[in-house]
Amino acid sequence: MNVLIIDTETTGLDPQRDRVIELGAILYSIDHHSTLHQLSVLLPTERNPQEKLNGISAAASQAISDALLHQSLAIFDQMVAESDYAIAHNADFDRQWFDGQHLPKIVKDSQPMPWLCTMSDFRWPLAAKQGCSLVSLALDYGIGVNAAHRALTDCQLIAMLFDRATDLPALVAIASQPKFLYRANVSYSDRSLAKDAGFRWNSKAKIWSRKLGEQEVEALPFSVSRL
Repeated sequence: MNVLIIDTETTGLDPQRDRVIELGAILYSIDHHSTLHQLSVLLPTERNPQEKLNGISAAASQAISDALLHQSLAIFDQMVAESDYAIAHNADFDRQWFDGQHLPKIVKDSQPMPWLCTMSDFRWPLAAKQGCSLVSLALDYGIGVNAAHRALTDCQLIAMLFDRATDLPALVAIASQPKFLYRANVSYSDRSLAKDAGFRWNSKAKIWSRKLGEQEVEALPFSVSRL
């Protein structure tokens, strides 16, 4: 089994008005615990309000030639063709940019490729808290972090997590099991229970929510409602 680890850097959070400025990807073999191929490419944009965060200037993004950009995207398509899953940390954010407008849709054999999220789908045995940031997760696994917020760097952190997993095929199998979004039925005073269980606060809906499998729901110390 191969998976495609993906990360994007963008000029903002809204696909309606912002753009992807960098694409990072790693083709990773689950069976061999090994990186097979890596890709990092800037996509041209006229402005990057997030330059202080990701360190990418608009001028740098425009320095890539059309020929190299097209070649890089063709290589990315080949990496997709050799993958079984697309994987990202906070996958819901990255997946929305692969809409055919910002980046090509991720399709294999005429079907959308399934995505797995290392934040919400994977269950990391050594994590101090489930659903944490990628940097926190890496530190829990003893992985040094000397840079962040570049696409390939974040992909490499996930690859190093896979390198250290003792039973990676089982980890992926659990991650790929059906999961549904649940709301934690906790009072304000008990909100720490939801937070410690990996639930995240949804400020719009004003609820604590998380994707869970059926067995995980049964193990919770509080009740939940499926959304």
